[in-house]
Amino acid sequence: LKCVQGKSIVNSISLKVGEEEFLRQAKLCMRYGAAVVLMAFDEQGQAATFEDKVRICQRSYTLLRKKIDFPPEDIIFDCNVLTIATGLPEHNSYGLDFLMAVEEIKKTCPCVSFSGGLSNLSFSFRGLNSVRDAMHSVFLYHGVPRGLNMSIVNPGSLPRYEDIDANTRKLCE
Repeated sequence: LKCVQGKSIVNSISLKVGEEEFLRQAKLCMRYGAAVVLMAFDEQGQAATFEDKVRICQRSYTLLRKKIDFPPEDIIFDCNVLTIATGLPEHNSYGLDFLMAVEEIKKTCPCVSFSGGLSNLSFSFRGLNSVRDAMHSVFLYHGVPRGLNMSIVNPGSLPRYEDIDANTRKLCE
């Protein structure tokens, strides 16, 4: 970080390492002016449910703001986009849980950004690129108004939401 010109983004830190180490890592990032991708992960593991995503992200935000005055505009939450359609019923709500968590955290943690790994969502459909692309477009269509403002994606490869066949779009939603 000492040698980077301009603004950097550290990918990633989380509470998985405990509060003390988490804050130490955040202080280093702050010292060099870096933003951080903050994973929804704590000492108990990765957040999978809406409730865990909100709890962990709010806890992380509070620690960063109150303990070290970390700039909120340099916090990028990754609320864990998890794979849907795995055959396990409890995985069916992962996409919606992510979107709802982003919306809720946006209300309670001002000035933060959100990112998510789109390809994780559709991993069960690997090899079916048109299905995956449609899923990603639908997810972004619903995610952006809720606060999702960053993602690693090739926008030229995704169909516009309006151009997706109505039946396919309905299945994706």
